[in-house]
Amino acid sequence: MADIAASVDFVVRERVADPKRIGITGGSYGCYMTMAGLTEYPDLFAAGANLFGIVNFATFFAHTEAWMAAVSKVEYGDPETEKEMLADLSPIRRLDRVRAPTIVLHGANDTNCPVVEAEQVVENLRKRGVPVEYVLFPDEGHGWRKLPNRIRSTVAVTRWFAKYLAPRS
Repeated sequence: MADIAASVDFVVRERVADPKRIGITGGSYGCYMTMAGLTEYPDLFAAGANLFGIVNFATFFAHTEAWMAAVSKVEYGDPETEKEMLADLSPIRRLDRVRAPTIVLHGANDTNCPVVEAEQVVENLRKRGVPVEYVLFPDEGHGWRKLPNRIRSTVAVTRWFAKYLAPRS
């Protein structure tokens, strides 16, 4: 996770980015890192885009397909024997730290990373009054296969960042 802060430090130091106008985005594992960035380093980001990723390993393992759970045990940890570690690594535990406006996009038919992951983020941010937009694709799974949905996603994320990363006068 230190790579997230190091990346921001680099683009600011090199004058590639304005430190008050940095966004973070990613899909699947990249979404996990997006939410890790928004929770671990809440002061670094002005906006975020969460695309179909894990925020809570407990709900992920409870709702994902058996084959995905088996693969994920090797990649992330075993929810039976490493429950506390997975809980500590779950951004859901620190979601109360998120202040950056966040757009959440997810496929309703996602069996790899079930939609409950997105719903937890949206519910938490709405309750706390953090600007959040939820874009649910009823005809998609894990990622966007259909061209109209790819376009809709790209436009939604671009508009989100244009709105929240625009220069302030």
